Amino acid sequence: MRAIKYTQVLNRFQSTKVFNEFMKLRTSTLLVILLIICMLIFCNTKIKIDDSVRLVRYKGQHIGTEFERFYMNVSPDKLMDPLIHKHHFQTFLNTGKECKAKHKFILVLIYSASYKFDGRQVIRNTFGSISNFANRDIEYVFVLGQTNNDTLQDQIEKENVRYKDMIQGNFIDSYKNLTFKRVFSLFWVNKYCKDAIFVIKIDDDIIINIPFLINYLNDKESKKITNVLECFTMFKIEPYREPRSKWYTSVSDYPFPTFPPYCAGPSSIMSINVIRQMYKATSIVPFFWLEDVYGSGFLPWVLNIKVVQPNCYIKDMHQSVNKKPCHLFYINNLKNVSDSYEMWKTLETGYTFKQNHSCKCW
Repeated sequence: MRAIKYTQVLNRFQSTKVFNEFMKLRTSTLLVILLIICMLIFCNTKIKIDDSVRLVRYKGQHIGTEFERFYMNVSPDKLMDPLIHKHHFQTFLNTGKECKAKHKFILVLIYSASYKFDGRQVIRNTFGSISNFANRDIEYVFVLGQTNNDTLQDQIEKENVRYKDMIQGNFIDSYKNLTFKRVFSLFWVNKYCKDAIFVIKIDDDIIINIPFLINYLNDKESKKITNVLECFTMFKIEPYREPRSKWYTSVSDYPFPTFPPYCAGPSSIMSINVIRQMYKATSIVPFFWLEDVYGSGFLPWVLNIKVVQPNCYIKDMHQSVNKKPCHLFYINNLKNVSDSYEMWKTLETGYTFKQNHSCKCW
């Protein structure tokens, strides 16, 4: 009897164990099935999201096209700014020369704050002193905004009477207004210097290697390369979301995770037809306060103009003093005036000894 009962109990135990295992397996299977279903739903949603944001091949990288939502089907009230979209600019100061010479080879636009008298003088004493090189004419124009300081304005006007190399637009000169300065520059070039061949935009902490740049652009002209937008290129840059940042960009201002490719602010090279196209495009692109992103990222993207970064484009000035000058531009990161003068001596010496010809950049 005990043996029978033991066997029965054992059988019942085993049956119960099997049943429990079966239930565990069934539960696990159901969980796996549910997990798969969730993953399929998630993947399907993700695919739909990704499908709405195309990926394009750009300079060997996959770039998202989400920026296109920023300007496509934009509401009319976003395109009503009298300066950015309507181009109601006034030129309070002008050079007086109006860049009338036909086929000016290079027009250099130097973005300068109204109070930076010394910085402008450094440029006039260095590369800005060269108005013709290898039979190529070069025009230099300092681009300023307005100031509410009457004393400062009076000094600016006297400076322009002396040098006749400044223009001043009808917007307050400030960091947040640099996009106005950018569009004002496009306006001025199209009105007063539309026969230039190349336009160089620089900040006032840049030294240009004029001999190197002339050779470089001569080569482009000889090859009939006309759609030129070149600079130090920024890829897949994310907006700064930290409110304390100088470059803070709120989600309401720009809701997307990355900017389109754009030129870093200090310098860029443009052909005149690119200038004309970008000027027209400003009327359909909503305002964005980061000037480099707007002027050399948004506008070229709308126009399908690729931004190119040449070899040997830009180098830190302080590290390059007394070295063979093999870059187009040098930036004074330390803001040291003596570095600018020393660098210019290096550039002049480099040209004297034909060092540029031994540079292997393109």
